[in-house]
Amino acid sequence: MHSLDPELIQLVNSRLEVPVQQLEFKTFPESKVQTFFREATTFARLKSSVARKCNPTLLNNWSRRKSSWSKRVFYFFTELFGNRLKTYESIRFFESEIERHWTGNPAIAHYRKVLREVNPDLIFITHQRVPTLIPFCLAASLEKIKTISAIFSWDNIPKARLPIRTDFYAVWSDYMKAEVLDYYPEISPERIFVTGTPQFDFYSKEDLIIPRESFARKYGLDTDKKWVLFSGDDVMTSPHDPEYLRDVAEALTSKPEIQILFRQVPVTSAERYQNVLDEYPNVIHVPPLWKKGAFWTSFFPLFEDVQLLMNLCHHCETVLNIGSTMALDFAFFDKPGIFLKYDTVPDPNWSTSVVYQFQHFRSMEQLDAVLSVGSKEEILDKVSLAIMSPGLVAVDRSKWKDRIVKTDQPAAIELLNLIQRLFPASVHPDALEKKSL
Repeated sequence: MHSLDPELIQLVNSRLEVPVQQLEFKTFPESKVQTFFREATTFARLKSSVARKCNPTLLNNWSRRKSSWSKRVFYFFTELFGNRLKTYESIRFFESEIERHWTGNPAIAHYRKVLREVNPDLIFITHQRVPTLIPFCLAASLEKIKTISAIFSWDNIPKARLPIRTDFYAVWSDYMKAEVLDYYPEISPERIFVTGTPQFDFYSKEDLIIPRESFARKYGLDTDKKWVLFSGDDVMTSPHDPEYLRDVAEALTSKPEIQILFRQVPVTSAERYQNVLDEYPNVIHVPPLWKKGAFWTSFFPLFEDVQLLMNLCHHCETVLNIGSTMALDFAFFDKPGIFLKYDTVPDPNWSTSVVYQFQHFRSMEQLDAVLSVGSKEEILDKVSLAIMSPGLVAVDRSKWKDRIVKTDQPAAIELLNLIQRLFPASVHPDALEKKSL
């Protein structure tokens, strides 16, 4: 059941050669009161976390686009109300009010009817941040159908974006489980399962590695050179990203034996980087292989992009970016990542000194997990270190990876094992043998 581009499901069908039965997910808008309570309690949670964690950057997760007068008024009052919720009990009370307001709504009747027709053993929700799933989860509870929600990313828990409540939660690691218990004490430990995350499963499949010579021919690369990757961020995360790419390209012009590969964040184009790409021929653009539709929900990666990303991590010596998860991807290949920790231009609304205070970076505490570049002048030396002495820099990158992600076995298998433990009759025994799943 989904609201994705139907072409994605067709691609899944053709790749797995297993027909996927699908239903359109019909959404129902929440009321203004529900939206008000949801945003106010989110603000209150973030304010509470700022005090408990001594980290004011947690409120950066509250930034809202207030383009219209009505939105500015709306968020003024949500902040005002959220500031009045001083206790955790008061926050939970108004979160429960959001659910109570769904009582009697046609959404509940619709979802109950659908669930009776489908009669699932279990509902697995792939993303915990979608508020339109609240009535769906309530309907499942009324039908006594168990639900599991996966926490989507390593930085999601501190952002106070867990609008839905499910019976069980699948998380990346023990570290993330501890975060859930810390930020959401009403969720008991026995309801949280550490499974890892499927996004890294393919990195253990050596048959997906393309020979270096073939990869070089495809993208016009020189096999005699050392390759380094600059991975881009979206404009909200790194508004001056093209300037960072320019700094890297300029810093490495004196090193013709180094070739720079550039991959933009998949949900955007490379248009804002074009001037840099035109100016520096030592930067080779290797675009993501994604299908882009009219809306964000219709963007999705082709399987070929999974293989492309894996080969970039395998063949490149290091990756440079502004605090990207790509440092984790490279850690899976025991390659050091480089975080750029300086400002290219003065900007009163954005600074790396704020970015690297974000709560999820505290997962690196007491670990030498990445190389840090504190100025443009340091780029050449740090890249050279990563290339020439990878074993002497970011020496705790594997410890950091293991802290963030459980990697004992593929997450897909961990999830199947979990479902089989919870509902023995719902998983066919043959499924656990199909490692390609």
